[in-house]
Amino acid sequence: MTETELPRLEDCLELYAAAVERYGSKPFTAARAKRELAGTPSTGLLELAVAYGLFEFDGDAYAVRVEPDEPERAWRANAIDRAERIRTAAVERASERTGGTDGVRALTHDSRRFASVAVGERAALEGILDRLEGVPLEEYDGIVLRSPGEHANAVQRLADRLCEPAVANETDLSRPFQKESTDVVGDDKNDLEFRLFLERE
Repeated sequence: MTETELPRLEDCLELYAAAVERYGSKPFTAARAKRELAGTPSTGLLELAVAYGLFEFDGDAYAVRVEPDEPERAWRANAIDRAERIRTAAVERASERTGGTDGVRALTHDSRRFASVAVGERAALEGILDRLEGVPLEEYDGIVLRSPGEHANAVQRLADRLCEPAVANETDLSRPFQKESTDVVGDDKNDLEFRLFLERE
């Protein structure tokens, strides 16, 4: 396969055109597509079309992601968003495979490398410090605290504690952290991950 060949792209484009004509921007199920669209598209072909960014899938139904008459900037934004999500997931998966220390792994954000720590709703400062102990923080640009979106306030409070100079003085952190930025990732509004990035002062 050459660099310009994309698996079953023509089939996906035919399916996309048929879905636009039949459903417009309205959602449809795989079963309905198999009944109503020519060629009885398989679930695998629908999923491949999702991967190409032609459709979106919410777990129950598919829908055209960008309609053909939308401006080029909409198509570009769709492609950039998809590429960024794939890149983030790929970097995180690679980091997971390289292992970590006590649940701490690497996460790349804006071309910088952060020690990533998952935080629960009732996470305590002492527990976070225990997990960071032994992690070569000098190899990272900072740390990122990750939690489900509904626990964002708890993460903010925890980050405030981590940024206190007294915490650095009483531990091996040597220099306090400062909040750098936040991010929210995820496709489903009910399953978002909140990320708070901290850098060393």
